[in-house]
Amino acid sequence: MPKQIHLSGFMMFSPASHIPLSWIHPDKKIVHRWYEPQYWESVANTLERGGFDMLFLGDSLHGGNTPDQIRYAIQFPVHDPVALVTYLSATVKKLGFAVTMSTTFSPVFSLARTLSTLDHLTQGRVGWNIVASFGTGEARNFGLDDLPPHDERYDRADEYMRACYALWDSWEDNAMVMDMGQQVFADPAMVHRVDFNGRWYKTQGPFTVVPSPRRRPFLFQAGRSERGKTFAAKHADGIFSVARGWRQMRTFCDDIAGRAERNGRDPMSIPILWAAAPLVASSEAQARERYDEIRSRIPLEASLAQMSAHWDIDLSKFDIDCSVSGLDVPGIKGLFEIYSKTDPDITLREIAKTYLSGGDRNPFVGTPTQVADAMQSFLEDGGGNGFQITPSYYAPEYYADLVELLVPVLKQRGIYRDNYVGTTLREHLTGKG
Repeated sequence: MPKQIHLSGFMMFSPASHIPLSWIHPDKKIVHRWYEPQYWESVANTLERGGFDMLFLGDSLHGGNTPDQIRYAIQFPVHDPVALVTYLSATVKKLGFAVTMSTTFSPVFSLARTLSTLDHLTQGRVGWNIVASFGTGEARNFGLDDLPPHDERYDRADEYMRACYALWDSWEDNAMVMDMGQQVFADPAMVHRVDFNGRWYKTQGPFTVVPSPRRRPFLFQAGRSERGKTFAAKHADGIFSVARGWRQMRTFCDDIAGRAERNGRDPMSIPILWAAAPLVASSEAQARERYDEIRSRIPLEASLAQMSAHWDIDLSKFDIDCSVSGLDVPGIKGLFEIYSKTDPDITLREIAKTYLSGGDRNPFVGTPTQVADAMQSFLEDGGGNGFQITPSYYAPEYYADLVELLVPVLKQRGIYRDNYVGTTLREHLTGKG
């Protein structure tokens, strides 16, 4: 049986997710706005119709810190994805959801409680994208002057996870007896305080949410830094990553495999999804024309504003035509290193030309057959399990185009599911309950 491809939709509860100015669309073709529930219902229903594993929702707790970030809607404004998942999970029956929540700014007990409740309400269709935050603006929105250093944020996140595990495991199996005759709801001897006392986090318990059949959500992680990859290999059930070509993909997969094995884990049990924004049309010329139009409307200032936000550094203070070698990035190091490690002499201007929007020879632009070929080739050569797809234009229309044009080709090749085989997010991604 050929290797199966997994597809996931990646969005933020904002005007544009990753590709700058992707909110621009002919007004007469916009049925609903990004902040309206019907917009998201349309996206969710289309993804489910297309057999996507999930809708993966990124998040940011800051934004709008420069005029260009506001002017171009660079991942700003951003509404609460947890509220959106709660709503959307009732509108579809099979589609999974992943929600981004920060270990730096969410109290342990509160986050564990929210996710456990969502696990019940979605019947196992929820995942948690674990982030440790990256922006100084986030710290200031929560009353702090700055974030802890990069690696310390992951040290804190490690301890945070241990506290979450303690809470989620504080009820023994069968502790809830619901014995009407004896008037016993739960066996007190089987429900425990956790009394977790770490360096940074403390929580007493017992946990106030009864365990679901799964006990915890499906755990995602997206860090590409050395410390982030160590964290992912230890905790993540699934990994979301970015790469510029199959060689970077292969290097990353081999690295994660080694780290997973050193943690006593089977690397094959950890699905890896790659960021992508395929664009399909009935002819290659049509696809290329639309792709060129989308890229041409992105001003240099918009790309630099997005890079500044991701890297947590004000790039307006730098000569954009000088090499980035020696640039210290306190924010998302992985999104910087996929460029700097390939070409240490690359300039900010050169990065901005393709940052998250793709280059001139993007193989994921073309007919459905061409894009399916590229997907298969990249996974065969680079490794991984599928793609986390972000829209480059009006999301309801974008995903409908993929479901109507690309998905049938993948199915014809026997590399994509005809129907969901399970009901939980874990089953969608791993085939196991």
